[in-house]
Amino acid sequence: MSDVITIFMCSILGLMAHGARNKKWLEWLLRIFIGCFFLSAGLMYVGGSAAGAPPWGYQVSGAMGVACLLLLFLPARKVLSRLLTLLDGIVSLRFITGPVRRKMTMMAAMVNVQVFQPTSVPHMVGAFCYIATFGMYAANTNVASGFQFPQIPLPFVPVPQEQLFWYNFVGLVVVSICGTGIIITRNWKAMFARMAWVKPTGVQVGIGLSLVVFSFLYDLVWALYTHQSGDMATKISAYNANTFSSGVAGGGPAGFGAAVFLALATAICAGIGEETLIRGALQPVIGILPAAFLHGILHAQFANAPMLILQVSLWSCCMGIVKRFTNTTTTIIGHAGFNFVTTFLFAFNP
Repeated sequence: MSDVITIFMCSILGLMAHGARNKKWLEWLLRIFIGCFFLSAGLMYVGGSAAGAPPWGYQVSGAMGVACLLLLFLPARKVLSRLLTLLDGIVSLRFITGPVRRKMTMMAAMVNVQVFQPTSVPHMVGAFCYIATFGMYAANTNVASGFQFPQIPLPFVPVPQEQLFWYNFVGLVVVSICGTGIIITRNWKAMFARMAWVKPTGVQVGIGLSLVVFSFLYDLVWALYTHQSGDMATKISAYNANTFSSGVAGGGPAGFGAAVFLALATAICAGIGEETLIRGALQPVIGILPAAFLHGILHAQFANAPMLILQVSLWSCCMGIVKRFTNTTTTIIGHAGFNFVTTFLFAFNP
């Protein structure tokens, strides 16, 4: 329910932010909302500290509140824009492609494409939604072990297919198109262009399929490392087998048809929804790396194993680099293809 509320609030705020371009009172209403969020985060920090709660949770709340407050001030947003632009110039490989392809200096190439427009109300609100969402998920992440490999709790239950549809697909797509100002400042054609939802070329389809292979190899390399930690391999296998169960009675192997159906649902819903939000809507605003780390933290099933969140984040960063040279539909092919094959294997042979 909290995820649904978050999506609904971010969607409304996104539409209001685009409307604020022509209605100043909407901008002030948004500023008041962000200010109230700062106050509530401050109260959570004070309350958690006074109650002797585990420090990580209320410390994240305090940092989240301060970061949101700073967004209200233009000088702070200008500094944030410079930092995000410089970071994205490095991560996106512009510091290499600029000098090679355009005969630019390395520094000029890194700052050539500005990330996060400091005077844009939609960008300010987008950054607020990012900070608030990231903070809420991060506050629930167990870091007591110093980001090692705590036990992943069992048992798990199969992921509801209605959740895949309403949250991973409809919810993430709706918040993305609202955040890009559909109807308010952009028509459907402009929205598709803004989120790089374009028809892929044959080469791009090939790149997308290559991403499936890359994702398997990436997962294998990480497995060689993570599986050396105690019974982590057993825990992850049990998690995958239970979470992606197709729900066959008696606990026996899933049927082929049921496994294919679940794999298709996961591929289409999660692949399209997550890529639309992370690569299509957020990456042009905050850059590749911050968007990728939000992608990692959104995988709340790994909230008790932060190193696995890092694994997802770095993979997402690679997808972001590919999107920079192609489009969102290319990364959707890679993400959905990887989801389909892995989910089918989990469901068909739990």
